[in-house]
Amino acid sequence: MSRDRFDVLERFAPLFETTQPSFEGFLRRRDRRRRNQRISAGVVAVAVFVAAVWIVTTGGPFHRTQMPAAPGPTAPPTPHVGLIGLAPEGATPSLPEHGELVFSFMFGHTMGDPGRFSVFVYEDGRLIWQRLADLTGGADEYSQAYTTGLLEQRLTPEGVEFVRAEVISTGLFDQDRYLASGQGLNFGRIEVRVGDRLARVTWGDCCDPGSKNVARTTPTPQQASALQRLDARLADPASWLPASAWADPEITAYVPSGYSVCYEPEQEVGLSRVLASLPPPAVDLLRTQGIRRSEYTNLLGTFVLWCSDLATEEARALAQILDDAGQDGHEDVFGLRYVIGQRDPDTTEVSLSFDPLLPHQT
Repeated sequence: MSRDRFDVLERFAPLFETTQPSFEGFLRRRDRRRRNQRISAGVVAVAVFVAAVWIVTTGGPFHRTQMPAAPGPTAPPTPHVGLIGLAPEGATPSLPEHGELVFSFMFGHTMGDPGRFSVFVYEDGRLIWQRLADLTGGADEYSQAYTTGLLEQRLTPEGVEFVRAEVISTGLFDQDRYLASGQGLNFGRIEVRVGDRLARVTWGDCCDPGSKNVARTTPTPQQASALQRLDARLADPASWLPASAWADPEITAYVPSGYSVCYEPEQEVGLSRVLASLPPPAVDLLRTQGIRRSEYTNLLGTFVLWCSDLATEEARALAQILDDAGQDGHEDVFGLRYVIGQRDPDTTEVSLSFDPLLPHQT
C-alpha cells in the first residue's frame, strides 16, 4: 500500500452531495483526476474532506494534547498528528456511536482544499473538528501532508448552547441564505438548529444551497465580517468559552465505529459494470451490507456512485481483499482510496474510497 502526497488542487469534486441528508455531504470526497484535467485551469472547486485520523505517539497508544494554536489563512500548516486510513486493531470507537447534530460549519480559507476548516457540534457535547493544511504561505511539498485530522473535544450542555448562541448571534439565520463569494469569502456552509428547523447559510460556488427557492445574493460587508468573525471564534473556542463550558477541553482523536465505502466509475455505467470491476469476494461482502445509489453535482455536472456502510472490522476485511487481489491502495489526508481497473482497457475504472462515519451518520 503506497502513500500519496496532499495533491489537493487536482480535486474538483463537490463539498456537498445534493441527495444526501443535510450534513452528510460534508464527509464525501471524490478524486476524479482524469475528468478534472478537462477543466480549464482557471476553474477551481474542492473535494469533500474526509479523513480518518487518530493522534498517536510513535508506535505507542493514542495521545492526548492541548489544543494547538489555530493557524490563520496564511499561517504555517498544522503538524500532521495522526494516522491515515482505517482504525488500527484494538482502537476503541468514540462513544456514544450515535449523536444528534446541533451545528455544523465548514469554512474555505482558499479556493481549494488547503486551509479548509470544519466543525461538528453534537447534543451530547462532542465537538469534532478538522483543519487541512494551508499552503498559501509558501509551504514546501513535504508540508502538504500536514493536517489535524478529525479531532474530538467535549463540551457541557451549557457549552453546546454557548456555541450555538454564538452562531445565531451573527443574525444570519432568520432565513436560509445563499451568498456569492467575495468580501473575503471563498466558499463554505453552516447549518444550525433554530427552534424546530434547520437553518442554512451557504456561500461560494461549491455548495448546494438546499433549495431552489433560495435566491443567490451578494454578501454585504456586515455579513462577510460576521462569517469571518465566526470562523476565528470557532478556530479557538478555548479563548472565549468559560471553563464551565468544557466537560473535557483536551483533544483526542475521533475514532469512527464504521466507514462509508463508496465506489464510483470513471465513466457513466450501471452498477453491474461497476461491480464487475471489483474482486468477487469484495462484491459478496458489499452485497451483504447493502448497496445504495447516490449522486452529487459539481461544476462538471451530476455523477452517480454507490455506497455501503461497513463496520470497521468489515472495512478492514474489504481492504484486505483488495490488497490480496493486487489492487494498490493509496493513503492521503483524505483517507484510504483504491483505483481499480486503471491499467486494464477492458475493465471499467472504479474509484473506491473509505470515508469515516461521524456520529450523525450512523
